[in-house]
Amino acid sequence: MNEEEWNEFAPDYYAVQQESQARIAEDVKAYLKSERILPVETLADVAGGAGRFLTLSTETDCYELIDFSENMLEFAKYEAKKAKRTNVSLFKQSFAGFLQAKKRYELVFSAANPALTENSQFERLIDKSNKWCVVLRVVDSRDDVFSPLEERLGITSEDPHTTPRIMDQFEAYIRVQGFYFKKKEFIYYSKEEISEELMKYYYEEYANDPIFVEYLRELFAEKEELINTTTLTYRLLVVKVR
Repeated sequence: MNEEEWNEFAPDYYAVQQESQARIAEDVKAYLKSERILPVETLADVAGGAGRFLTLSTETDCYELIDFSENMLEFAKYEAKKAKRTNVSLFKQSFAGFLQAKKRYELVFSAANPALTENSQFERLIDKSNKWCVVLRVVDSRDDVFSPLEERLGITSEDPHTTPRIMDQFEAYIRVQGFYFKKKEFIYYSKEEISEELMKYYYEEYANDPIFVEYLRELFAEKEELINTTTLTYRLLVVKVR
């Protein structure tokens, strides 16, 4: 998405961030501390969005959050103020602009960055750090109800934001380049109640499809609602700069 689209999306993105049951930010911080990667003097949170990982600012003297969406930065500013983080600085800058700038940091961190897809970008991101480059992405998102149905209906498609492909690509690159690195996965589960009526509403266009009708019959044989469990897997790559 372009800057205007991200600005429009910012309120919804922030709302989802606030409602998320995953403790990924705190868990990432705890892991980096356990591995003695944190604390550091300077940390750049690249494509930091609405400030989901502001908790990392407690482990650095200078925390810079960079994003190209003005509205995202407003939410991050609010979160920093709410948390009374006086060492946080916010900068409006594109990912390409960040990579081209000369400034370097002790640790460069980037989570769920949709602009980071190529090895050449990853190489430049690593070069922006004096010690550590840390990248985090969702590599799998699956649930008990919707995913199996969509597979049966043949309407599944690869989501670039929930596939291991890019992280596998980056891992292969740093192995070839001979970088020392660590890999860690974080898995979270969330549950929600699903009704037959909700399924019919959500998949209205498949109401008369025999596959859909049979699937509902299997799911709601003798009950009106069921619990749907979603599994979300994040993968962290920590690269030590030579």
